[in-house]
Amino acid sequence: MLELKNVTAGYGKKMVLSNVSVKLKDDAITVIMGPNGAGKSTLLKAAYGLIKKNSGTILLDGKKIVPTPQKLVECGIFMIPQGKRVFRNMTIMENLELATHFWKDRSIFFERLEEVLAHFPDLKGRLDDLAGNLSGGQQQMVALARGLLNKPKMVFMDEPSIGLSPKLINDTFHKIKELKDTLGTSFVIVEHNLKTLLPLTDWAYILDQGKVIYDGKSEGETLEKMVSAVFK
Repeated sequence: MLELKNVTAGYGKKMVLSNVSVKLKDDAITVIMGPNGAGKSTLLKAAYGLIKKNSGTILLDGKKIVPTPQKLVECGIFMIPQGKRVFRNMTIMENLELATHFWKDRSIFFERLEEVLAHFPDLKGRLDDLAGNLSGGQQQMVALARGLLNKPKMVFMDEPSIGLSPKLINDTFHKIKELKDTLGTSFVIVEHNLKTLLPLTDWAYILDQGKVIYDGKSEGETLEKMVSAVFK
């Protein structure tokens, strides 16, 4: 479990998160929601070490850490940033090979590739195709596959539905649910498109003005009221 306790963080002198505490649980899909500017993406960046926190504590499995992307990848946590799914001028295979950047032993790549592509049959016969020629949904699958090559225990995803049609959003979220159920991979998802995602998730946080205003199950009357109030 990755835990943020009383974290304050932002950019320069502007603090976006104020004393935020969240527990990102193993073997779960957790959604982080809130209006624009609430601090959702900032939370992921602070947890992943892309920005430094000003105060508070970050713990991994109960031990204090100073997160960096390399350290978290080595610990089994991978992030797919918003709107940066693939390198368009590279082939699918070249995009997937980027997963080995931090690997000490790259000889296991093809073994892992075969395991991962079993979950993405549409990609298997197109490894030499340019990633830029894929649909938005297919690009999202390449990004997911690249993350899974690291055998992560947890994947951060920032707005995975951006630029996708309603059908592709549905397909993407159900693929995430399938991967969680079959591989045991946890997902932490920042998302606005809640109608499709919420029924598939286990836990929810709502941020508003940099503070957690809801921490609980991703269903029920209380959550519905909070969502209605925040997104009115």
